[in-house]
Amino acid sequence: MRSPRAPQAVFVAVLFIACVLYAFAQQNSKPADEKPPDVTSFVGTWTATYKGEILATLILKPVHGKLTGTLNNFDISVDKEGNLADGTHKDDGDAPLLNVRLKDGALYFIVLEKDQYRPGMNWKFAPLGADEGELTPLVDQQEDISKGTVIKPIHMHRSPPKQ
Repeated sequence: MRSPRAPQAVFVAVLFIACVLYAFAQQNSKPADEKPPDVTSFVGTWTATYKGEILATLILKPVHGKLTGTLNNFDISVDKEGNLADGTHKDDGDAPLLNVRLKDGALYFIVLEKDQYRPGMNWKFAPLGADEGELTPLVDQQEDISKGTVIKPIHMHRSPPKQ
């Protein structure tokens, strides 16, 4: 003989499962009118110079609505105020951008060090206008940089598109 509470228990269990599934679907779905972020302000070849020579080249390309790209290898030295100093120089090779994500109008990514014996470097790139931007090493996320080290953003210019 069935318990008089069995139908109630089944109903409560089904209702609970339905609520959980609904909540999960709401959390993981995007509104139909939500568009992917506009990446056009980031796309292009961005360069930074130090003492008249190209130091850094950041190349950003759109792929399926997301950004991908490379950053050349370079070493930076800074003075006590965080300005680039002697010892800053461009190295050979380029590294792909990893874990690329847009947040609050800026692009965040990781670049593996050229010697790959150290953890990757975390960077932030933010356009300041149509052809200017800033590349900032996120020193607070680096295990191998001393606490309190300041590195000012590196000013970059976008190259005109090649015809």
